[in-house]
Amino acid sequence: MQYHWFRDTRHRLANANSLIHLSILGVLSGISCSLVILLFRYLIETPSSLWLPGGDPDNFEDLPPWLHFALPLAGAVFLGFILRKMAASDTRTGIVHALTRLHIDHGHLPLKNALVQFFGGALAIMTGQSGGREGPAIHLGAATNSLIGQKLRLPNNSIRMLVGCGTSAAIAASFNTPIAGVIFAMEVIMMEYTVAGFIPVMLSAITGTVMSRAIFGGDPIFDIPALEMASLWEVPFIAFLGLVIGSCAALFMKVLSFSLRYADKPILHRFTIAGFVTGCCALMVPEIMGIGYDSLNAALNSELTLTIMFALIVAKIIATAVSTGMGMPIGLIGPNILIGACIGSLLGGLGAYIFPELASQRSFYVLLGMGAMMGAVLNAPLAALMALLELSNNTAMIFPGMLAITVATLTNSEIFKQRSAHQTVFSQLKQLLPTDPVSLALQRTSVASLMQRNIATSMNRVSGQEALELSAKPYRWYIIGNSDDTLLLSHGDDLREHIENTLKQERQNLIDLTGPHTEPVIELNIQATLREALTLMNQHDVDILYVAGYRAGRESVFSGPDSGIITRSDIEKHNNTPQFF
Repeated sequence: MQYHWFRDTRHRLANANSLIHLSILGVLSGISCSLVILLFRYLIETPSSLWLPGGDPDNFEDLPPWLHFALPLAGAVFLGFILRKMAASDTRTGIVHALTRLHIDHGHLPLKNALVQFFGGALAIMTGQSGGREGPAIHLGAATNSLIGQKLRLPNNSIRMLVGCGTSAAIAASFNTPIAGVIFAMEVIMMEYTVAGFIPVMLSAITGTVMSRAIFGGDPIFDIPALEMASLWEVPFIAFLGLVIGSCAALFMKVLSFSLRYADKPILHRFTIAGFVTGCCALMVPEIMGIGYDSLNAALNSELTLTIMFALIVAKIIATAVSTGMGMPIGLIGPNILIGACIGSLLGGLGAYIFPELASQRSFYVLLGMGAMMGAVLNAPLAALMALLELSNNTAMIFPGMLAITVATLTNSEIFKQRSAHQTVFSQLKQLLPTDPVSLALQRTSVASLMQRNIATSMNRVSGQEALELSAKPYRWYIIGNSDDTLLLSHGDDLREHIENTLKQERQNLIDLTGPHTEPVIELNIQATLREALTLMNQHDVDILYVAGYRAGRESVFSGPDSGIITRSDIEKHNNTPQFF
């Protein structure tokens, strides 16, 4: 009874429009990944608060000056030493890794990489590396849900949805911004907007927000006062702010791209360089160490001097871009929000100095800088705008935020011809993701929802009585297994004719069901998506595949109602277009 219910649930999840089941999945996935992300946060903050001055997990500034250099260098070397014997593929982390596994490996994220992200990311941040916890949280949220989906052997299209749900819950739990989490998941990770996709992702973000607020409270992560634009005369200056921030985002991409040239070097060497660069920057500007939310709140409250802010911008760009380019398991969202905040504070002070009667509060430009830098670096303007709205809890920020974010994104992409951070990584590594509309549509549906189930299976040699029983059944397709574990396919009419002719010739104890009417058939797992089916068809130049049901091994290949046949014409009818790649 329980097996039949679970099998039915799997089949329903194979359909991209099964909203009820996908919604339940969204809630459950939000709970699971939120627990992991909150545990990750505790792993960072609890030890840091024990040894950093004042019990503040962000207070690296009050450490002795020699530790500003030694701590990030020692932490990077230690982390590189631990990971040096692991395969390069097992040490990849962050948003880029989640995107790669989602669009190339159908959302199957490995456990090893998640463990590297969990413990390695926490160690890196605790030792003062210039990075944030949002990127690691996205990876961990996506990996947690993916591993659950793999364990339950859910269809790959629903595992992809689980990855999106994990991303939205991660952003929501990290920033207390559920709408931004949803938009980020759809805009950056899933790269598509669908009604069936929005509902479970929204429910996951809601669940993540509830759990975060239940544990850490509902207070905003940043101290943002009530703000609004003082005058329309500020519009040109806001556009100028976007231009400056877009230029800084392009500089960040240039440094990141340069660092990625060494991505194939031994990990110990790369991490040592990253730790050395971070340590040198921290000697001059210790505020770059760690996540930097204390410095961001200081910028919002106009507590940083002009010299510190300028130095912080330059040092943070260099340290973060080099560290992430060298493969350090840290995030770049938090650091870039801090960079944008400092740029906004500098320009806000400049505007107030030149036009004191027209300029808005300095914090107004700090907030605009945060959103503009996030939008330009991630090429996610809508997600950045939603984050800006939720962090400020002020609809008056929508219009100026749209202007600043749009100009910054256009400046980075059109004037300086730079891509987003993750696209820069893919470009440098010469990796192409199948994110065209047809591929995305094919990945939303599982073969289980489309396959023909009117099939029978048999071994190649059967008795005359068994052959008669097979021919008496009106199956359209027959899958015949050989002793060498190969599979053959026969149309039902052809096999029935073969059995009839064989029995007419002479009565035999054993009848061979193979012959000219059979042809080899390639096996496909029932968890596969339509995209996987078409890729396999094109690789082997065939138009039909055998979909193998859920089973423990070859001995049960012919058991259960989960098997079927999928043809190219079935998929073409589903999408109303010929499918060739």
